Amino acid sequence: MTKKNKKSALQMAASRKLAGLSTPKMNPEQIAHVMLHAEERGEAERVTLDDGTWAWQINGPQGQQILKPTQEMLDALERFATQGHPAH
Repeated sequence: MTKKNKKSALQMAASRKLAGLSTPKMNPEQIAHVMLHAEERGEAERVTLDDGTWAWQINGPQGQQILKPTQEMLDALERFATQGHPAH
């Protein structure tokens, strides 16, 4: 008779945490929408990067963070500028 390896509570919690990290909570359009409003409130600002592109600079609980928009986010920002953004 072989013994099955049972995961400890810590291993199970770590597995759940890792599974959550791989599942995006917001899509690129939603992130762009959130960042647009963060800019309006002064919670984020666009900064120029060394390569000539830009990113959002956010000052949060973990300190200063930089979020570089993906092409999908840039496309969403363009749509927001021309067609408006999603309702809240």
